[in-house]
Parts: sequence; structure tokens; C-alpha cells
Amino acid sequence: MKNILVPFDFSHHSRNALEYAAQLAAKADAKLCIFHAYDRSEVLEGVKVATTVSAMEDIQRKLAKQFGLSEKKITGKVVQGEFIEEVLEFIGKNKFDMIALGTRGASGLRELLVGSYTVNLMQELRDIPMLVIPEKASFASIRNILLCSDLEEIADDNALDLVKEIAMLFNADVRLAHVDKKGAGKNPTYENVLERRREIHIFEPEVDCTYKRIVSNDILSGIKYYMDKKEDNDMVAMVYREHSFIETIFGMNHTHEMAYHTTVPLLVLPEGKGQ
Repeated sequence: MKNILVPFDFSHHSRNALEYAAQLAAKADAKLCIFHAYDRSEVLEGVKVATTVSAMEDIQRKLAKQFGLSEKKITGKVVQGEFIEEVLEFIGKNKFDMIALGTRGASGLRELLVGSYTVNLMQELRDIPMLVIPEKASFASIRNILLCSDLEEIADDNALDLVKEIAMLFNADVRLAHVDKKGAGKNPTYENVLERRREIHIFEPEVDCTYKRIVSNDILSGIKYYMDKKEDNDMVAMVYREHSFIETIFGMNHTHEMAYHTTVPLLVLPEGKGQ
């Protein structure tokens, strides 16, 4: 994790995400790039580009001073154009290990992800991890990372490397959680057992990784139940891939309320090969 990109629009939630990412960058000794795109209407309404650039430079200086980052490791980019188009073009020309995005106050996981430009970027960018930071999330030492797994084979063996890197950075434990919708008394498939062992093995011996089986008829309700029971999870991680449980978040099923309430950051990992 050497290069972190933060799309920034000067809103409160994006400022919070920027501060979180800045502290993470300081901890990892990584470079931080702040990206802002403005449209033509802002110029017509009297917002001067020079003022925006000056504000970005001021933010960079304050972040460096506040969190002990080298000013050389903080850069800013201000461009004119449509946000998604411009950020995708910028990412295409530069290499980033992670994108940090802020979201407005969320009442559930769906609301956490559906907002700002998060979903659009997640759909467009399938090869870069994204750290989704709720508005009220505050940076603290990460003790436990809840890695939600469907125990289906992951295409790329390196997909979970960033989780391991963050765990090692903070000396945190990883909880590999699987929501079993089959119910108690049902034996896991042989393939599921092998995948569980493989995923745990990825973290050993550097990171303590334990397996948590959650029995629930609904995946998100099961995760919520576990997080309510264990209030010491500081980050949630999920693999974003087609036909996996994370896609149910964006599904058309409106028959139940999204029950997952969280104020902790969500790390969305690309599956990698074969997407």
C-alpha cells in the first residue's frame, strides 16, 4: 500500500475520509493523492479555479502538519470535467493501491454504499481496492478486521493481500466470518472446507486468523448480529465479485430492510483474475 487516492469534493464526509486516509498513509508511510473535479457550472457560478487550487494546497499543508506526513508525499490534482469520467481517466494514467471514499451518514450497508460516487466507481473499477469510510468513522488503531467470506474460490490468490498488509501494519487479528444460510446441523461442502483452510492459510503465521460461522437466514442480518455481539471490529472487508453475496446489496430485493448498521470502514476487494 504505497499510493492512496482520495476523491475529494470539500464536503464534510469527504473531509473525514481524507483525514482517515491521511492517518492511514502516515502509518503505512504511503503517498496520498487528493483528486478534485469541478464542472463548468461551478465556473459559471463564480467559483474560481485558482481559489480551489489554493484551498487544496492549504489542505495538503494542514494534513502534513497535523498527521506528520511529509509534504512531498501529499499531492493534489484539480481538473475540470465530469467526476466519474475524470477520476477514471486519472486512475488509468497513474498507479494506485487503494482508493478511499467518504460517504454521508448511513443507516445501513445499502445506504453506506449507495451514495456519492461510490457505487459507480465500484462498478467501473474492478481491479483496485476501495476503502469506504462512513461520515462518523474515526481513525483508531485497528485491532480486529472482520473478513466476510462466502467460502467460494477466489480467482486471484493475491486478492486478500491488502487485508493481511493492514493487519500486519496494526498487529491486528483477522476474523474470517461466513454466514451459513443452510442452518445448524448442515455440513459444509468439501469445497467450502478447502477454501476456508486456504483463506486462513493466507494469513498464517504472521496474522492470527480465526474462523467464525454465523447461522442466519439472511447474510446481512447475520453480519449485523455478529458485529453487535462483537463490538470490537474496526474494519470490515469483503470481496466484490459477480454472483457473490456483496452483490445482493445492490439487488432489486426490497422485501426486507438492510439491517447492517455500521460506523466502521468497509474495505472492498476486487476478486482479480477472471472477472
